[in-house]
Amino acid sequence: MRANGTLLDLCLELQILDRVPRSGYVLRGVHDPESVTEHSWHVLFLVWTLGPRIEGLDVAHAVEIALIHDLAELRIGDLPRVASRYFPDGAKKSAELAALEEILAPLPASALDHYREYQEGITPEARLVKACDKLQLMLKVAVYERWGTGALGEFWDHPENFPDGDFAPVRELFDALRAWRAEAGG
Repeated sequence: MRANGTLLDLCLELQILDRVPRSGYVLRGVHDPESVTEHSWHVLFLVWTLGPRIEGLDVAHAVEIALIHDLAELRIGDLPRVASRYFPDGAKKSAELAALEEILAPLPASALDHYREYQEGITPEARLVKACDKLQLMLKVAVYERWGTGALGEFWDHPENFPDGDFAPVRELFDALRAWRAEAGG
């Protein structure tokens, strides 16, 4: 593939995300798992709803970061955590950045800066998006479990699936989710 030359090229390529499945679920037997587009929409919604509950957070900026956080998966695919051990350190991040440079070529440089900010995870906005990314993962895991789909119990055993970014609203939602799962017998 080549760098997108126009906004139309970018918009047409974005349509592919509807067809890119979240592969971690595929590996665990979930039939017809959510797509990267579906995941991204849910992350955006979490950022949009939780952001205003965090004092001093620039919600619009966090939403911009959330919009692009998984766009590299257009060209690289959704690589599950288990795949990362097969790549040299930094290879996945490097590949994602290279893919995004081509994907986002028609946009201002600030679009790529948002991705870098997300990867660095230093700003409150980037930390919120990272936390919402994992929160959405665990919300979906809980829903798939409730539907009796896939072998997903291992997701609950990984502490890195529960980062709250030091934000009380995120922590509270994680706690409520765990309680909901416990009530359901999970």
